[in-house]
Amino acid sequence: MNGAAHSLVIGGTRGLGRAVARLLQEAGHRVSAIGRRQPEQPEAQVRYWLRELDDEAGVKAIVAQVLEQSGPLNYVVFCQRYRGQGDPWTGELNVTLTLTRTVIETLRTGGWAAGDKGMVMVSSVFGEWIGAGQPAAYHVAKAGLLQLMRYYAVDLGPQGIRANAVTPFTFLKDESQSFYLANDALMDVYRESVPLGRLATADEIARVIRFLCSSEASYLTGQNLHVDGGLSAVWPETLARRLKGV
Repeated sequence: MNGAAHSLVIGGTRGLGRAVARLLQEAGHRVSAIGRRQPEQPEAQVRYWLRELDDEAGVKAIVAQVLEQSGPLNYVVFCQRYRGQGDPWTGELNVTLTLTRTVIETLRTGGWAAGDKGMVMVSSVFGEWIGAGQPAAYHVAKAGLLQLMRYYAVDLGPQGIRANAVTPFTFLKDESQSFYLANDALMDVYRESVPLGRLATADEIARVIRFLCSSEASYLTGQNLHVDGGLSAVWPETLARRLKGV
């Protein structure tokens, strides 16, 4: 194995996960990515492993193969999201929480490389606030993910393994940006409500994750970084008055 950092991205073939895999590869990492299906435009230097993410045993087996064929890991990024057609409560909890725990426990003995190492869990604003458009299971799973991050920050800290989370606001992905950009009324809401006056791109969120997957963040653990253009700093009453013009 060469001396480059080895990173694994769970849910790394679509959306934010794909952007993370690409940016880590551009930063010189050896990148393995697990996802449900091959990207439309795969990165030549990223090794993809395909598996339904609600297949806990199958993903665990792939992680073992990644370690065997590409060596121990420096960084793991959890970008997975339940996309199945079954019961959303069971599916969300299994894919978001159980799978994350399974991967981390699989790595506990012999899965981590020397040097800087850590994990990043991608949560959601619905892990801390309640919003329309997502079921109870999504809210609970993302909230649980934040506590799981804190647990492993403390539990694995003595081994030099860092654990952090990123909580993005709505952002533009390749798969959805055309919908947002074509909806002037919706974009006006974001321009008026977000202090920076716009939505982020997937690459902007991914760059924060790339920072956490580097020795530049060597003393940062147990933290949840809100990447939301400042929206979480605005008091709800102030936001409501601004949008109503009163």
